Amino acid sequence: MKILLTAVTLSFLVATLEAQAQEIAYTPVPPGFDFPADEQSLLDALRGGDEVKLRTHAWMIFAGLTQKARPADPDSEAIWETWYTGAEVFSTGAAPQTLRTLKRDLVRPRQFSPHGSAQPQSIGESQLSFTLFNQELKDHTRSEKLNLFATMKVINDGWTPQTPAQDRKVKDYPREAMSLKLVWMPVAKSGMTALPIWDQLPIVDVADELPPSTWRREIAVDPSRDTIPEGELVDLPGFPKSHVVPLNAFYHFKLDAMQAQKFDHASEGDYAVLVAMHYTTKEIPNWVWATFWWQDQPDVGPYAANRPDKTRLIGPWRNYLMDVAYDMDLPKESNGTPNAVFNPWLEARFPNGVNSNCMTCHERAVWTEAGDAAFLPITRGLAPVNDPIFTKGTKADFLWSLLFEGNQ
Repeated sequence: MKILLTAVTLSFLVATLEAQAQEIAYTPVPPGFDFPADEQSLLDALRGGDEVKLRTHAWMIFAGLTQKARPADPDSEAIWETWYTGAEVFSTGAAPQTLRTLKRDLVRPRQFSPHGSAQPQSIGESQLSFTLFNQELKDHTRSEKLNLFATMKVINDGWTPQTPAQDRKVKDYPREAMSLKLVWMPVAKSGMTALPIWDQLPIVDVADELPPSTWRREIAVDPSRDTIPEGELVDLPGFPKSHVVPLNAFYHFKLDAMQAQKFDHASEGDYAVLVAMHYTTKEIPNWVWATFWWQDQPDVGPYAANRPDKTRLIGPWRNYLMDVAYDMDLPKESNGTPNAVFNPWLEARFPNGVNSNCMTCHERAVWTEAGDAAFLPITRGLAPVNDPIFTKGTKADFLWSLLFEGNQ
């Protein structure tokens, strides 16, 4: 009996220590990373076509988000990992405590759910994602009770046929509100794993519309080495002479058994690597929309422009490219068409997704009692003011999460 009690006690202590090791405390974007920026300054830069300022601002927030939550710990998670999950923000239960457990609840991206009404076009089909939200977004959602179906119904029932479409909306979120979407792919714990790479140039580099989505090459991720000679190549099926990169070139984590089951052909002990990230901030009325994706040639092309120096953006975070939208229409593309901003891991997999603008999509986040809002059609440019979608429900301040993660 004494030995048994000792074993049970040790087991309990180990479990307790493991749980404590995973505890996290919410950490905001630190000072010095231009968040939140002055609203008028951002709008002036937009109207003046100052893309350097607009891109630099988006990069700086990314640099702030990717700082270590515990600077003295080399294995610390990034600041954004301490933010609140959809369940913590939109559930009807009690608000989370100060100390919480690090959670990575991987799910299929909502773009590819029945709400999106479309299926991906084959590439990277096993990708998974999760969303996170900062303190200000959580507090506003819960204080205004926007996570409750009853609240949204009362708001929606209050509109009359004479209410202008632009006024049929929830109370605006505060300027400090921010949400994130993280997209992951699996990498095997042994051997080399092939991952597709997006090399398409932006619309400004072509005469007219971009052709359909194409992924023209792959890289091989090797988890066994932290350093790989520059230029090392390997032949992958259908992709000869593919670039070999180490696992630590990505922000990544090890999969437990439950997480591995959600991926196709993954096992416990394999890894999830961050291939894409969206963030949006309410710094301007229509939010700032920045999107990032991993690249093995991160210093090449227009999407690499204005990246912060290595004192602010370090490690694997320098391997991500970025595009940003502050408007559905501006700045115009070189052919005079509305601004196109998309992420290859998400929008590029839809018909004409490479010609979309993330703001135009999120403008369609309209709450209806029937819950029949949809992401499609993929488009860009200002939506018609008489679009029926804006006259049958309540605008959710661009937040699809308000429709799909809350309102129980």
